[in-house]
Amino acid sequence: MTKQNHIYLFELNPLRESDEEILIGLSAIHDEIVRNGNAVVLTYEQLIDSRVFFSLMADRAFYQDVLQLFRQGCIRISQSGDIRTAVQYLLRRLDDRRPFLVLPLRFTQGHLIALTRRSLLYSDLSELREYLEGGCRSDKEVEELFLEAGSPCACPSEETGDKIIAHRRLLHHLYGFLSFILQVSMLPDVFIAPRRTRETAPFRFHRVLRCSLQLSLPDVPHWEETRSLLQALPAFREGKNDESLYLRELHEAFRAASSGKLTDELRQAYPSAEAVIELCHNYVSEISTCNTAKRYDANELRELDSSRPTFAADFRRRLQELSVYAGQHFKQSEPRHPFIPFDGKGRIPDFARAARIAGGALRRYSDRTGKVSCCEYTAAARGCMQRLVRLSILEKLFFTILCLLMVCGADFIFQSLLPQSAGSAFRNAAGTLFSLLAVEWLSRILSRHSGFMPLSEVLGKIHTLLADALYILRITKRTPPAIIPEMRSQEVPIRFTKPKALRDYQAYRNSYTSQFSPSDEMPIADTNDKDTLRELISFSELHQKEFGMIYRSRYNTLLVDPLRKSDGTFLPFERVLPTAGDGIVIVARKAGKFLLLKQYCHALRNEQYSFPRGYAEPDATPAENVQRELFEELHAVVRHTPKSLGFLEPDSGLTSRRTEVFLTELEAYQPSIHHEGILEVRETCLEEMEDMIRDGVLADGYTIGALELWKLKTVHKER
Repeated sequence: MTKQNHIYLFELNPLRESDEEILIGLSAIHDEIVRNGNAVVLTYEQLIDSRVFFSLMADRAFYQDVLQLFRQGCIRISQSGDIRTAVQYLLRRLDDRRPFLVLPLRFTQGHLIALTRRSLLYSDLSELREYLEGGCRSDKEVEELFLEAGSPCACPSEETGDKIIAHRRLLHHLYGFLSFILQVSMLPDVFIAPRRTRETAPFRFHRVLRCSLQLSLPDVPHWEETRSLLQALPAFREGKNDESLYLRELHEAFRAASSGKLTDELRQAYPSAEAVIELCHNYVSEISTCNTAKRYDANELRELDSSRPTFAADFRRRLQELSVYAGQHFKQSEPRHPFIPFDGKGRIPDFARAARIAGGALRRYSDRTGKVSCCEYTAAARGCMQRLVRLSILEKLFFTILCLLMVCGADFIFQSLLPQSAGSAFRNAAGTLFSLLAVEWLSRILSRHSGFMPLSEVLGKIHTLLADALYILRITKRTPPAIIPEMRSQEVPIRFTKPKALRDYQAYRNSYTSQFSPSDEMPIADTNDKDTLRELISFSELHQKEFGMIYRSRYNTLLVDPLRKSDGTFLPFERVLPTAGDGIVIVARKAGKFLLLKQYCHALRNEQYSFPRGYAEPDATPAENVQRELFEELHAVVRHTPKSLGFLEPDSGLTSRRTEVFLTELEAYQPSIHHEGILEVRETCLEEMEDMIRDGVLADGYTIGALELWKLKTVHKER
């Protein structure tokens, strides 16, 4: 594989989505490949969440030209984490429900998201093709595909026809986009392994943002106001590294400030602050990409209190470029990502020519140095690449002329060998035919062992060859800044990919460490250790065992913990944890009698007597949960504040739930018959409840345990 300088382009930021910005980004790709002879490296975000590729991949010519640049290694993709391919990245975005910046897909469109996921998972676009123009899906089915969760089925209207046309147009672009993602993901040499974590640790988003805000930029408009806005964000004060969190807080601050009086300086500082966030995110992306050539010394960002002249110069230049479009980007509300086709196809650079020119130069270029520098911006390296490009074209011109001379020579020889008795017309036709066939045969043999071109290829490409030669002579050079060489960073090949259940398990474990207390009797394997994680994935695949977070709802979380056995293998151990918090059981009494609910329980598929009880709600106190349950099930009027009687641990073999028991005295109640399967409310005394327990009529463990707690805390105390 030919080694070129890898260039990360800031111009391809997904948020730069206007037609003019897209043209700037496409021109930057073209210039780096054709003029400087470099390989453009995209992040997954730049490739997937991009209006450029989503809008243009429906154009088959653009599709094939860009795909050819990927095949040649002129455009490559930087891997991140344990994500190997673009398909895996998009599937993970869909699974994790991470919002898209630009892509016109909303997670509330359940049918469309599911169809997209199936198309990628099975590499099968046939179902999606059925929805395109001329497919077998009706207009009603197309409209249902775009329905959002919670919205009623749309009724036919005068605008329905226009909507269907717009929906099918979007699906046409989605088809081309997914097809391109699938094709790119199958290319063997298109992906670059990620850098080692320890190399990127000093360049997290918060560090880069802090270094940027320490710069003195008096020539940048509203810089002091911009700096104050960003330093006041809670995410900045807490040292967060999530770019989307900063953007969300910045928009919330703008909406809050807009409700009052906002000065013109401060109003213009908000778009500038968003531009700084985007720019710092781009710096982090570039530095995390292996062996990218830069115009600045990234080592200047390692120390917070140090001078950083090269970074300051690059930051100032890029911020001024980005500020031109900052006002257009700044949105006062969450974007809906409507699909807007790209309206500038006639101005797109000629990527077919870029593939031809780069293909010839790549066969001659090889980088054997151990350093990465900004040589794409230096006159020497740029001149070297331009010489290689010119040499490649001159070589093709030489073989073209040689082929034509061979045809003329063969024709002359054949004409001299024919008898004079043959007619002139026959002599000319036969000579031309013989010459063409002989030179085609000879040139094909020579092309197998050298750069010689077959005659048929020469005749077919002579026009484009001359056009490329004239184009190379016309292109101008760019003005370079300083050269900053860097040592090559170390790549980390991706050895395994974590299943979604284990990814969710790791995130849950890191957030709720108290649920994973260490134990010598039943030690849980450390899934944050890469070697352990690799062993665990290998074990689960070999023995067909599943580990991790298997299911999560607003009420329950089902985990399968990997317990480490003494022989080094793993034991899957299931447990259910309350998602929102532990539930409650209510010993409800009225006029000295207990209230028992007779309910149909779904888990038992049978009827059961029990005290009122329920799940906890997020961010609600136990007392609030008691009030809510009593209101929902009994419409009760509570006489006194509920009193805690203690806790029950109903099934420690399966769940960590620790349910609190409350005693309440009711003034009045009105049962909610048929609510949550309630069939009746029965008032009983203590003796009657004990008889029900002895006879097996009352078998609910929560109710029996709560009754025993009531006896211990109340009856025994009275005695």
